Amino acid sequence: MASHDPSDGPFVFRDPETARRLREVLASADFTDRGVAQTLGGETVRSASSQDIPLLLRRTDRGTPQDTLIRLFLIGTPVDADAAQKAVSPMKLEDWVRLGLLEVRGPSLIAAVQLVPFQGLMLAHDRPQQVQAGLAPDYVMGIGSSSLTLANVTVRRPSALTLDLGTGCGFQAFLAARHSTRVLAVDRNPRAVRLAAFNARLNDLENVECREGDLFEPVRGLEFNLVVTNPPFVISPETRYIYRDSGLGGDQVVRTIIRQVPAFLAEGGYCQMLCNWAHVAGQDWRERLAVWFEGSGCDAWVMRTDTLDAAGYAAKWIRHTERDQPEAFSRRFEEWMAYYQREQIEALSGGVITLRRRTAAANWFRADDGPEKMLGPAGDGIAQAFEVRDFLETVRGDEALLRQRLRLSPDARLQQRFEPAEGAWRVAESELQLQRGLAYSGRVDPYFACILAQFDGRRPLRDLVTELAAMIQEDPASATPRCLDLVRRLIERGFLLPGGRSSC
Repeated sequence: MASHDPSDGPFVFRDPETARRLREVLASADFTDRGVAQTLGGETVRSASSQDIPLLLRRTDRGTPQDTLIRLFLIGTPVDADAAQKAVSPMKLEDWVRLGLLEVRGPSLIAAVQLVPFQGLMLAHDRPQQVQAGLAPDYVMGIGSSSLTLANVTVRRPSALTLDLGTGCGFQAFLAARHSTRVLAVDRNPRAVRLAAFNARLNDLENVECREGDLFEPVRGLEFNLVVTNPPFVISPETRYIYRDSGLGGDQVVRTIIRQVPAFLAEGGYCQMLCNWAHVAGQDWRERLAVWFEGSGCDAWVMRTDTLDAAGYAAKWIRHTERDQPEAFSRRFEEWMAYYQREQIEALSGGVITLRRRTAAANWFRADDGPEKMLGPAGDGIAQAFEVRDFLETVRGDEALLRQRLRLSPDARLQQRFEPAEGAWRVAESELQLQRGLAYSGRVDPYFACILAQFDGRRPLRDLVTELAAMIQEDPASATPRCLDLVRRLIERGFLLPGGRSSC
């Protein structure tokens, strides 16, 4: 029997010319994120539900190559061979079939994968409909909400070597390629590695290399300036899907990555991971996670974004695979709940964990709730949070903090609500907000809000606290501890920043 030649299979470009021709076909049809959004009325379609299909078909009824490509790769409906040939011309339909993009179904063609233009990239991945009743264990996920969250919080600084651990279709790797000299994209799913490599060639990204293997095995001996990972973090009794189920119990895959990644981080390098962790009966979740980082040589920030009780979490994830199968849903729900009871898991949280390699001094650990929303890319806010935490670690004492000259963030905004009182308007509520990145917000005393405007980096904090005490007619000695507690929280949230040298 002849050996299998992988160059004959799907998702492989036999030569760079084929990839170039494919890019030209897509560009000529204006099958781009902007072009598609204009045709579909401003909508970005990464996955069409059955309720969307009539509307989307109406908006793609002109018969243009773009309409046909949208119907094939975004809506997921078959098209006749003549229309398909017109859309891919001057290439041949046989080329697209051989590449694994199209399948012949009688007189029609149907997309074998989704092909999605997004943020200047073109990404091929499996269709969501393929995740049904365990029929696609090697399913390669597209751009989900977790993908976007991780991309949004990634620290986008120049990197000599970046690792995308659990790359899937390659989305994180390709974003990192824009600010990295070299990117390694690793996945234990051979189909994912193949699709990611295909996407790298399709997007003409020569600085991305795809490797197959589990966790850090394919990159032994290397040090990275940045590691990004969206691992199979779902906590359940199942092992059906590579993209979702790690095969390890509980949140062990997260612990394993945390314990192993420091050896692969260059000094000052970041690891950022989107993940879930368990709330175990009788244990504070912050204290439980803090143990994972002990002796890591890394500073660590766990930013929680949401928490669900065990039943809510099970229902959320089972809907992904048994959405239209009520009997299977009920059976699996009971299996998941029995598992949580055995493991004493009461609730489950999701969030972003960021580590920074720093071996020159004692490391710190922080765990708290993230902002309710993010406004634009938040990577700079993540990096800034590490820098201000370093600052707080150096000014632990009250006297040291009182000598500091702080400045108000240029992204800070004060919003006040007034209420009528004795023929005038009285401040009923003052809310401080950040208008960019990690958009924290919170109520603040109106008097302190007035003083905040004077944080310009030129005056020591002691002078401003004294002025506030006089404004509220309170002894500075009694007002100072409360003010310093608030100042520390505002520094930690990014409202106040180190502004200059401290006073003598």
